[in-house]
Amino acid sequence: MTVRLSAVVLCAALPLLRAQDELGLGKMWTFERPPLAYLQQEYGFRPDEAWWNRMRLASLRFGRGCSASFVSSRGLILTNHHCARDAIAKVQGAADWVRDGFVAATMADEVKLPGLTVQQLVRMRDVTAEVMAGVAAAADAGAAAAVREQNRERLLAAARAADPGLEPQLVDLFHGGVWQLYQYRVFDDVRLVMAPHLQVAHFGGDPDNFVFPRYAIDFAFCRAYVGGEPADTTASHFEWGDGPQEGELVFLTGNPGGTQRLLTAAQLGYQREARYPRVRELIDNRLAILRRFAAADAKAEKTLRTSILGLENAQKLYRGELAALTDPTFQARKAAAEHAFQTRVERSGRGGEIEVWRQLERLMQEKKALDAPLNFQTTGGLPLLLRAAALLDFAASGEQAEAQKAKDAVCARDALQEALFADHLLRAQRRLPADDPYLHELLAGAAPVAAVQRLVEGSRLGDDAVLAALLEGGAQAIAVATDPALLAARAIRRLGHENQRQQRAIEAKEAALTERLARLLFAVYGNDVSPDATFTLRWSDGRVAGYPYNGTLAPWRTVLHGLFARAAEFDGVHPFDLPQDWLLAKDRLDMTTPVDFVCTVDSTGGNSGSPIVDRDLRLAGLLFDGNMESLANEFLYGERVERSVCVHPQAIVEALRKVYRATRLLRELGR
Repeated sequence: MTVRLSAVVLCAALPLLRAQDELGLGKMWTFERPPLAYLQQEYGFRPDEAWWNRMRLASLRFGRGCSASFVSSRGLILTNHHCARDAIAKVQGAADWVRDGFVAATMADEVKLPGLTVQQLVRMRDVTAEVMAGVAAAADAGAAAAVREQNRERLLAAARAADPGLEPQLVDLFHGGVWQLYQYRVFDDVRLVMAPHLQVAHFGGDPDNFVFPRYAIDFAFCRAYVGGEPADTTASHFEWGDGPQEGELVFLTGNPGGTQRLLTAAQLGYQREARYPRVRELIDNRLAILRRFAAADAKAEKTLRTSILGLENAQKLYRGELAALTDPTFQARKAAAEHAFQTRVERSGRGGEIEVWRQLERLMQEKKALDAPLNFQTTGGLPLLLRAAALLDFAASGEQAEAQKAKDAVCARDALQEALFADHLLRAQRRLPADDPYLHELLAGAAPVAAVQRLVEGSRLGDDAVLAALLEGGAQAIAVATDPALLAARAIRRLGHENQRQQRAIEAKEAALTERLARLLFAVYGNDVSPDATFTLRWSDGRVAGYPYNGTLAPWRTVLHGLFARAAEFDGVHPFDLPQDWLLAKDRLDMTTPVDFVCTVDSTGGNSGSPIVDRDLRLAGLLFDGNMESLANEFLYGERVERSVCVHPQAIVEALRKVYRATRLLRELGR
């Protein structure tokens, strides 16, 4: 399927750059709207349709939160180690491939990773008119949302019927201003080919996360199979390159998970005052609990390791993004961008539409008030309460799927789950009023730890015989049961239904208002701006460049000398230790080999594993992080000192050749 480049994208370059800079919307371009005139003026580069199609087809969505690319004609996939390690942990058995690395000596040794899929975008179509049909005539925001949802379901059903071999997705761009139908080829047989040691991929650990200079060689190789044979990706892969030089033009392609650049200052106020503090406290507390359990038991440490690493990353991310939201300089930049937008609206003769900002401001007050009840009047993930909730749903619906959920909830005593739920109650105490009905039902005057102990010891729902009797007795037996877990679940259900009703109403109003903003955006800026990220395929342009930091300069790239020096400077103490295999290989390694580099491409979470390519579509790097300064790009893009951090391809080749002896893999890469 080819992409036909519309005349719409042949817009003037200077207005495009002014619009992007004025609003801070960045450079997460979609493949159906590449700004060709901008590329021509900025870089003197004008790729043809074959170039765009090859870049798109070589790019992959990896699992549920990362990106990847094909790098050989036989389905070989390159991504980050941190994107694959959860899947590796599930298949490693008694071995510890996450920690010690893995190399498949032959194709027969490549290990299937159950449940892992990669998706390749093969078709795109604008379906805005179909999605919005009848929406304008709806009586209110709720009715409009219902019409839109019916249209979406109809479109998806039609797409599945017309192309049963492809997985459709409806993508809302510009917060509902544009809708695209994306169709994917899904590869569901993905096998592990090679992974380095965790401590090389994650060198520097949490202290070095979101910083540069950096020395992590964060990569892994998998392979897509079709019918038991390696996938034929002859026409849809990137050739391996030698990497970029300073100042060189490079392109990022991948699936950025989500940005919030089109949100108003009022919407960001909700994030700053309600959502981010709540989520940050959750992450901080959960991380402390998991670390405590991991320190107490080596077996638990192996089980919890990947969760701890993920939470460490999230902790630093949320702290950095919250710091940006609370920074007066950032708030002034956002206010200036919003003022510029409103000024253009007024100059276009649409001054009456300024009311949409005031309406959103009032709505965000409602959303902030609902935040704590919505997020704390819940089961908190406790399996015992999840089983009770499933029983209540079964009693209400009679659906066997709900009965199966009740059976699937593992309710054996679990000290970790109980500690996490006690923390949920502790945080609920801080966020909800003292007379809140949820606190009354769950705590009844007791401290959180004591209340959890009373609940799990007093309930008999963990007994399979008791569960079976309740399921057999059906709605009547469940209705009269007085098990404390069921009593708590009834209260949670009652509160939850009301919270969810309010949430739906707020979300419908917010969707309608943001759609109005999107229409205003197109009215005054046209096609000169890129949409927020949606974990769908995008590309971005930039240059390889260092930057000033901390009173000195960050180089454009680091080298292996620095990796070993940093380990020595910290006396090899974790997380600055190196695996024994790397220490033994030190004399064989070329210490001038580039390790990591930075560039100005526009990236965010979800871009992990994204390929960096040059203008000839040769692999030039592998994105795995951004620097601390780039975290503000979630809300307002800049590139003065904001950088994406990438693994240099020469570091991967040097590791494969001199540490892992992966000659089969090197031959496949043409190295």
